[in-house]
Amino acid sequence: MRTWLRLLVALAAGAPLLAGPVHASPRALLIGVGDVRNFPLPGIDVDLDNMQKVAAIMGFEPGDIRVLYDEKATYANVREALSGWIKDGVGPDDHVLIYFSGHGTRVPDTQSANGVDDALVMHDAEPGHGMLKNVLLGRELGAAIAKIPSHDVLVLVDACHSGSATRNIDLDNLSLGTSRAVKRFYTYPGMPAAPPAAPATRGINVTRAVSVPPGTENYAALSAARDDEFASGTEQGGMFTLGVVGEIQDAARDGKHPTVDDLRAAATTYIAAHLKEPDRSHPVVDGNQRLIRGALELIPSRDGQGPTWASLVALAAKSQTMKVSGGGAQAIRVGDKIVLQVDVPRPGYLNVVSVDSEDRATVLFPNKFNTANQVPAGLFSFPTPQMKFRVAAAPPTGPTLVVAFLTDKDVNLLNTGVEGRDAAGKMQETFTEVNGRGTRALKIEASDASDAPMASGTFTVRVDPKP
Repeated sequence: MRTWLRLLVALAAGAPLLAGPVHASPRALLIGVGDVRNFPLPGIDVDLDNMQKVAAIMGFEPGDIRVLYDEKATYANVREALSGWIKDGVGPDDHVLIYFSGHGTRVPDTQSANGVDDALVMHDAEPGHGMLKNVLLGRELGAAIAKIPSHDVLVLVDACHSGSATRNIDLDNLSLGTSRAVKRFYTYPGMPAAPPAAPATRGINVTRAVSVPPGTENYAALSAARDDEFASGTEQGGMFTLGVVGEIQDAARDGKHPTVDDLRAAATTYIAAHLKEPDRSHPVVDGNQRLIRGALELIPSRDGQGPTWASLVALAAKSQTMKVSGGGAQAIRVGDKIVLQVDVPRPGYLNVVSVDSEDRATVLFPNKFNTANQVPAGLFSFPTPQMKFRVAAAPPTGPTLVVAFLTDKDVNLLNTGVEGRDAAGKMQETFTEVNGRGTRALKIEASDASDAPMASGTFTVRVDPKP
């Protein structure tokens, strides 16, 4: 594994992904490049949306987060962010997150011991024979991270760092809503061959003359694949990112404190569940062992109004008002049935979502038994006696948000669900969870002024324990 990859991997491992004590100047830099010459990638926008939710769980405020996506993710912009914004005003105890989703590649580098370095491909990358301009070299990233004053830097990299060719692969099942995935490695004419594997040392050479002794690194990193493997992406996002995001969200809901090594294990398990053996990658963690093995102090959203809750309320606020109710109930007990009512202002496509006190978002309508969600204007109630499902209050107790979205275009959150499907692509559970691709679709509808505005409505009910 070459130096810069070890650095990235180390970065992800160590910085607590946390929202512990309040810090002066935390920083989260999220970079995503899907629109790149010759080899565009799907799902990068979904990755960035998911990572913004994760950053909120970690305690980063909106002003702490900078997103560089596609045309904004140029080499110059990324270098500027790494050399200035990511470190300016940051103190030793401030948390720093650096995330990249896109292509990795391999380029000639005269400053590298073996003449080759790994690199991350920026939006304005320019391929030529035997060369590739506007890519971020591993040693450049390493040098930038070494200058960050924080002792808690976390880097997550969802990209390939080696390999031979970009090709499509078959998914092991259809739970991601698609049967194809794509390798995240960028090839070009005359690309140098991979050098022999480097010794597995923990030291990180940020320049040719300066090394950081083991145990003094200020970062930990988690990378999607070993040096001889590919990272894989789908329209739902990167396999690695989906695994990491799921683990952090679950930990926050359950009040757990996983380590970065736990994140590695969770991402490995997720990838293994969705890809056949030859195409599986094995995420790698490296860097400061104290950071790698330390707790990620995530703050659970036990009282409601977590990141997912807040994002759906914000979406509803941008939309035309639509009346939604639960039959007048403001407090119900676990096990109680509830009938939901939506006053639909015009024909369209209806999606109804609930968000519980631990910030888990579930699609109530459509569902396994009512997969179509096109509805006429008027009062829409569900479930009716004719429907083969019921909606009942379930743990966790506490406030639960119900929000309904009406769109003119065919948006069906059941079809965008990441999980809940068997190998044939059929829904296994009555209800599925909302995923990044679904919320992205709603955001697009909310901002699309060419059609009638999206209509939305919310209400909150408190779920109490059984008497």
